[in-house]
Amino acid sequence: MSENAANIDMSPLRLEAISLQAFGAFSANERIPIGGRNLVIYGENGAGKSSIYRALRDLFARVPSSQSMEKAKHVHDLDDDLVPVITVEFSKGAAVEWTLAKHPGLPMADPRIAQARTRSAFLDYQALLKTNALHGDAPPNLFNLSIEMLLADFADIANGKTIDERWRAVAAAKPKRHKANGSHLPPVETACAEFNAALDAAATVLTPKVNELLADLGHSELTIKQFSRESVRYVNATFKRDRVFAGQELLPVLEFRKHEPLAPQLFLNEARLSALALAIYFAGRLCCIPSAPSQALKLLVLDDVLVGLDYANRRPLLAALEKHFHDWQIVLLTHDRHWFEIVRAAIPEEKWTCHELYEMIAHTGEATPFLRPVPSDVVKATLKQANEFIDQKHMPAAANYARSACELFFRKYCEKHNLKFPYRADPKKLSFDDLKKEVVKHVADVPAKSAALAAITPFQTRILNPLSHDPATSLNKAEVEEAIKAVALMVDELRK
Repeated sequence: MSENAANIDMSPLRLEAISLQAFGAFSANERIPIGGRNLVIYGENGAGKSSIYRALRDLFARVPSSQSMEKAKHVHDLDDDLVPVITVEFSKGAAVEWTLAKHPGLPMADPRIAQARTRSAFLDYQALLKTNALHGDAPPNLFNLSIEMLLADFADIANGKTIDERWRAVAAAKPKRHKANGSHLPPVETACAEFNAALDAAATVLTPKVNELLADLGHSELTIKQFSRESVRYVNATFKRDRVFAGQELLPVLEFRKHEPLAPQLFLNEARLSALALAIYFAGRLCCIPSAPSQALKLLVLDDVLVGLDYANRRPLLAALEKHFHDWQIVLLTHDRHWFEIVRAAIPEEKWTCHELYEMIAHTGEATPFLRPVPSDVVKATLKQANEFIDQKHMPAAANYARSACELFFRKYCEKHNLKFPYRADPKKLSFDDLKKEVVKHVADVPAKSAALAAITPFQTRILNPLSHDPATSLNKAEVEEAIKAVALMVDELRK
């Protein structure tokens, strides 16, 4: 291998930062650091998180629009020099700017944008409704959704043509003139046959993937037996108004505990409908995008898609994302503070960047987003807060935060090393001792780790217990400081 070949960077492309100016809720330029990692943002309603979602969605849109920035530009009076600009910094190459004058996907796309737009998925709660609630009382017909987005990029193995290209070929083959001898029909019939074969192949691959994801999301009792459909065909009618393409149907046939609901949106509860919608969307994109290693950016952006799920049904999503989207860059946006904290406690901190987004009033009197980075290492952040409470002479609060840091670390350690611990729908009811017991067994043969873990034992009775936050509990500064120090040393040792 030559020296030049050895120096070629084969790592996948990542987003390093995105900046928004005069776009949506953002007035003055705001840079959002990402650092090439996954990103989770908590934002109050109206603080600007949906502006971030729209900026990414429209920048990497499958069909870029030069008008989308005009529609989303900041609505307040601005300085003439403050024009709408979206800037994206990549891990490789120069930054890309999207302005009113030029979308980087039009007419000659930046290759990084061109590759990412067919390897991306953007979901908000409104998008999930397209798989169920928006169909009224009728069985959900996913045909248009599939050819426009879900399966649009599914490619034929033999010739590489996608569902989108096949459907465009069907539309282009529609006869402009009808002939009595029927000689106008073979081209459109061939196009329909090729499209039908491609959609059947895609549906065959999609079905087991949806079911795998449903199981991973905690709903193995719900499965898709098949996608029922008629063949798309051209209606060679006498009158021009009747010359249409019939058979535009793709109906999921569901089974729930041996029952097949015809209209699942009227039968299933919201948690199952949300899980079904997520499984369909995720499976559609995964089936379309090659799983082989690639340098292209693969981007998954989720904006408050979990509002229909309770907390017991949310935790499996993180595991499903890690399993199926481990080589994607993920952006999670939420207005739910509790969910944000659950995510921070569960994620591997080295893979994620965390921010909070608030609305503030600028010196101009305008409301504008204020971005506050927060540590992705929630254990270290909690210990830091414990020390700050000591400085404030609030010993019970400091002790409680030390215990919280210890619990958070045990939970993350057990999850990282696949250690079994009792499941509780409410994480607050998970026993400190249950978690510690599994960690103790795991490090039993490593003296340094066992010693570091044993060092917190003397503090469990008074400091690291649920009653340590009681103001009536008499705690002195020295013992709380020693407990925090012991927890910090234990964390550092067990992370080695």
